[in-house]
Amino acid sequence: MKTRMPSDAVPRKPMALGPRRADAKRLDIFHQYQIDPVKEAMNSLIMSAYVSDMGKIKNRAESQLTWKSQRRMGKAIRRAKNMGIIPLLSRRSLKSAQDQ
Repeated sequence: MKTRMPSDAVPRKPMALGPRRADAKRLDIFHQYQIDPVKEAMNSLIMSAYVSDMGKIKNRAESQLTWKSQRRMGKAIRRAKNMGIIPLLSRRSLKSAQDQ
């Protein structure tokens, strides 16, 4: 019976946490224009851009937001889902959003 040693482990790539602070500030639209994502909870087009096809909130590595904007966006998406503005289990397509 072979015992496992820590040196036997395959080195893993660290989880992607998102862009560095300077990059996030440059890429984050909400930070650039000083918009609070929570105040945009009624805007289904903005909310659906930060939701995956399965209805989950995109992580910071995908959304490219700052930490603060990511937390506020998560809160806004949860509020929009609870109010029925965006679907709970899927992403709202742009075509159906333009029809209304």
